[in-house]
Amino acid sequence: MKHIFEKPLYKIARVGLVILLLSVAWGCLQAPGPDDTPWFLGADKVIHLSSYALLYISAWLAFPGALLSWTLHAALLAYGLLIEGLQSLTDYRSAELADMLANATGLGLGCLFLSLLGGRLAFIHQYRSAYEKQKL
Repeated sequence: MKHIFEKPLYKIARVGLVILLLSVAWGCLQAPGPDDTPWFLGADKVIHLSSYALLYISAWLAFPGALLSWTLHAALLAYGLLIEGLQSLTDYRSAELADMLANATGLGLGCLFLSLLGGRLAFIHQYRSAYEKQKL
């Protein structure tokens, strides 16, 4: 049996992505606590935006060849729609168009972040080339 760090990096990243997807779903579908007041106006939208930016970056680490892939964007947007749909089925959460807009903006920011840093960080080039070699 191989040690976890002997496996290809993208496989480890895929496990991390699944854990993150489950964590986001769990957080979004939890009933609010008795003292669940936001820290500031719009805190919910900032959480959506940052969560989906992190999801995009994590998804890219899991699938490094898909930086500007519409499939990656569509899959994560569909995930957001699914979560919003599930929230609408509960008595304590609601589906909001503003949340989906924050999710989509977060995905765009995650993509922009990787795109801007892609040319500047050798790590991203090394990671992508290691992924291509592991696929062969």
